[in-house]
Amino acid sequence: PVNAQNIAIVLHQIRANPDYSLHKKYVAQLLGHNCHLLRKQKGVEYITVPEGGRVVVFGDTHGQLADFLLVLQRHGPPSDKVTYVLNGDIADRGDNSLEIFVIILMYKLLFPDRVYINRGNHENHDINRKPAESGGGFYDEVVYKLEGTIFLMFQIFFEMLPLITVINKQVAVMHGGIPRIEGLTLERISGINRRRQCPKVVQSPEDAILFDLMWADPQEAKGISMAAQRGPNCRKFGPDVTKRFLSDNALSLCIRSHEVPTTLRGFEERHDRRLLTVFSASNYCGMAGNYGAIVVFDSEMSYTLEEHMAPDLDSMIVEYNKTAVPPPAAPKLKKSNSGVVRRTAQGDEPTTNLRQSRDKMNSEVMAKLEQKICQHKDELWWFWKEIDSNDTGLIHVSKWREGMSNKLNLEIPWASLQDELARPDEEGTVDYREFLHRIRNNAMAEGLKSVDGGWEKQMVVKVYEAIIRSDLSLKQTVAEFDPDGDGVVSAWEFKKALEMAQVDIPETQVTALLRMIDRDGVKLDVGQFLDRFQVVYSSAAAEGLTAAESTTGKKVRDLLTRVGRRLLQFHGNSRMKIFEEVDTSGDGFVQEDEFCAMLSSLDIVPSLSDADKKDMWRYVDANGDGHLNYFEFCAAFQVVDVLGENDSAVSEIIETIVSTLQRNMSSLEFAFRFFDQKGEGCIPVEDFKAGIRALNSSIQSAQGRTAPLSEDQIEVLVQHVDKDGDGLVDYNEFCSAFRPKDGRFLEK
Repeated sequence: PVNAQNIAIVLHQIRANPDYSLHKKYVAQLLGHNCHLLRKQKGVEYITVPEGGRVVVFGDTHGQLADFLLVLQRHGPPSDKVTYVLNGDIADRGDNSLEIFVIILMYKLLFPDRVYINRGNHENHDINRKPAESGGGFYDEVVYKLEGTIFLMFQIFFEMLPLITVINKQVAVMHGGIPRIEGLTLERISGINRRRQCPKVVQSPEDAILFDLMWADPQEAKGISMAAQRGPNCRKFGPDVTKRFLSDNALSLCIRSHEVPTTLRGFEERHDRRLLTVFSASNYCGMAGNYGAIVVFDSEMSYTLEEHMAPDLDSMIVEYNKTAVPPPAAPKLKKSNSGVVRRTAQGDEPTTNLRQSRDKMNSEVMAKLEQKICQHKDELWWFWKEIDSNDTGLIHVSKWREGMSNKLNLEIPWASLQDELARPDEEGTVDYREFLHRIRNNAMAEGLKSVDGGWEKQMVVKVYEAIIRSDLSLKQTVAEFDPDGDGVVSAWEFKKALEMAQVDIPETQVTALLRMIDRDGVKLDVGQFLDRFQVVYSSAAAEGLTAAESTTGKKVRDLLTRVGRRLLQFHGNSRMKIFEEVDTSGDGFVQEDEFCAMLSSLDIVPSLSDADKKDMWRYVDANGDGHLNYFEFCAAFQVVDVLGENDSAVSEIIETIVSTLQRNMSSLEFAFRFFDQKGEGCIPVEDFKAGIRALNSSIQSAQGRTAPLSEDQIEVLVQHVDKDGDGLVDYNEFCSAFRPKDGRFLEK
């Protein structure tokens, strides 16, 4: 039964460890009883402030349990003196929407006249079914913790929720905004058919009313206009619309939520203070850095705005468990289906001081945001490059904001962040190439062992070996990369060349190299470009990454170093020119006799024996086909990089790989746990490979893109994660190795 004692027990369990869920049958009962309670509910709910008490109005909480518990702790549970209004968007994005709903549902049954819930746009099936990174997540959370039938019950409950709550006949609380329909009254809103999903396409006045109450945003211009950033059906409403709606319904104030205020405060007053936006999820999605807020009305209808910056949930749990006394008859906690164990918070004690909390989290917020940017660099680059039709590398800051909003799918006030992130000039112009290069993902997997110069270089070597295996003659190589014969290579020519040569390089890594070319200028000299493209491979080969470690191998590399220096003395830095002179037959390849003749002509002291020349030839003929193509020839020697020692190809490609792994880490962890039936934290190497390949396949099928890792790169990864060579992989260590390091990713 729902009584004060049982609510105290459940609330204690949630505060002590929210990963221990209430059993699905009890959640089903809570939903069923609440639906029965709401069966006669109209679309507009009228409430009054308790005599000598208060009404507490929440904005969006989006599964951020810490914010909800903080407010509940400050104002106490619902009672004769305390009424709560939750203005929608409890679901999605955060990890603990279910726990917030459980608390609300219990209190609603115990105090039906002291708990009210408005419907938001995220209390809707199609949004809930999206993954969390695309704005949803509630379906995944419920199915993970309970089961799918509970999710369907939630949808029935959502459709029964009212659309507006009116306080003391003076203040209207709605989630989105004022509908586009002129002369709209509360009576008409109350009578519409709301027991359905929010329409995807507006086809009638009733559709428009329901849709706008969920989705509309305010604007400073008068009238109604499109809200393109949210979707084709979405509208914005001006101060005249607000004034008219309040006048038509004898109201003095409209409270809405739905978006983080542009000031990054927890509230924002607009439209001559007739419209108040309140948003309760502080540091929204762990990235926005905003305050949260609630509105508190007293019985005289005066209101105060209370802002907060909630400590992280782990810290709140630790603090609670230090002093909490379990309620009488509290049962032993049973672990939820998720199998997740709550982490113990480390470091400083949590504080609720606003300024201290804001300063403390600023670095963490920006680091997470920049990680998100790195995970979507490809989409951002293509989006802005299409806008940048003249290939200037410059866009207006409004287009920067549009790209960030569309591709990162984060509803946060980018205008407040643009100065720090985008760094527009006085005319509002952003160098998007510089922006994408400046923000780096530094999670370079410190936990992986370093062998032969590090796993990162070995990963990149596989990219260059794919080019070598194409075995093109010099003429073919130039023709492939410079089809119009103008002597320069554009990013588009590079991409087309790889496609025509059927080179096996993951698409995301190709795009990373395209960004590198594009950043350096619209086009590169073909000779310099080919030099640049192979220099990392050359360096890696010099470190022995493509040959067996042996005494002979070391001797050969030393000899090749001497030869490379001698070639530079005679021919300068043009590797293409050197290749053409050595290729005396002009067939576009260097044969063994041509290679040996080149060695003899250099007059190296001490002189090279025939055996030395044979060893060198076997070493440099990487694919063993009896001749050297252009890339094999270049890779044979330690040649100075004419474009600088800190070539960015390694960092661009590795960042792409790391960001892909980070973006899909939850899916990988799920796959690894599936293979780990005994829960030992280790799986066989072959199962690890199967997990990575499954990720490749899911990305290919879901996104229509090529796999993010090639088979060769998967093998490299396996070599480094099986540290002791016992054929087992500690997948927990692997997953944690690719999580972000502390601190900022943004290069100053």
